[in-house]
Amino acid sequence: VQTTTKYVELIIVADNREKTFIKLKLRLSLPSCRQFYRALNIRVALVGLEVWSDVDKCPITQDPFTTLHEFLDWRKVKLLPQKPHDNAQLISGVYFQGTTIGMAPIMSMCTAEQSGGIVMDHSDNPLGAAVTLAHELGHNFGMNHDTPERGCGFNSCANALKQHDSFQMGSQQSRQRSLT
Repeated sequence: VQTTTKYVELIIVADNREKTFIKLKLRLSLPSCRQFYRALNIRVALVGLEVWSDVDKCPITQDPFTTLHEFLDWRKVKLLPQKPHDNAQLISGVYFQGTTIGMAPIMSMCTAEQSGGIVMDHSDNPLGAAVTLAHELGHNFGMNHDTPERGCGFNSCANALKQHDSFQMGSQQSRQRSLT
């Protein structure tokens, strides 16, 4: 675990499909997301919430690769100059193709080009989005998926390929490598 506390200034963006329930879901899910990182001596500070109430400000499609690319481009060109932050996550009501419920570039935290991710609001339970958001932040920090050979030592981890309602955050080795 880090001896120095690190801070991540996070902006959450909700597409126009999420405008009705986003504040309630955030109030219920953000503390859980913060709890994942508190054990690593990382504080996640929500510094902004942008809800696209009329139209989406970037193309959002069922293709998660395209949506991630478009969102990160919009973040770099529009959002970052308006409101300085370390990371932005899009919560979307669009169902992505295949089994993807979130996506983020690995080892991209605090970069202008790629510090962000996309999260599909895939569950009525707010913890579903919280676990996925924490998982995508883990990718931004440099954490990879856990495998049977390189696991976290628990039955279920936040960086396992399939998400569960677990509050473990990937393998100890992966965490240490990505945060140093």
